[in-house]
Amino acid sequence: MFDYRGYGRSEGIPTVEGALLDAKAARAKLPEPARIEDSAMLLMGESLGGAIVVRLAADSAPRGLVLQSTFSSLKGVADVHYPKLSWLVPPPKLDSVAEIVRYHGPLLQSHGTADRTIPFISGEKLFRAANEPKTFVTITGADHNNWLTEDYLVAVQRQVLVVRPGSLVGK
Repeated sequence: MFDYRGYGRSEGIPTVEGALLDAKAARAKLPEPARIEDSAMLLMGESLGGAIVVRLAADSAPRGLVLQSTFSSLKGVADVHYPKLSWLVPPPKLDSVAEIVRYHGPLLQSHGTADRTIPFISGEKLFRAANEPKTFVTITGADHNNWLTEDYLVAVQRQVLVVRPGSLVGK
């Protein structure tokens, strides 16, 4: 719904700190035009955006959290793709495993088994660290950018139902 600084139509230089500030600002502003309480928001993030919304969810109390193709830690992804240089990434930088334990609410997480950008095992590690209630949807054969399959949509339909404002339940 918005571009982090340095991405899309936004100006500036992309940084982790900047992306977190942008996400916090969007989170504070988005309930206004929708005329909903902040606690009624459902946070959703994909890939890098998943790490950003995990931090937002840990710092606030959203109605629910949806993560798609995201990682357990930025350092872990660097270890996979750039093992000789991954020491440059500070371990606490976007450590979603450390953050998700602070989130207490419904989680729906999905990941493709053929994801070459963020390994499936990284998504599984994040899911294991999360509190209940939680649901993991495996997208068999999906890579990083082709997870929106018929099977995924059916799984989301089955797993996430908005029953009334402020509630998110699994079916």
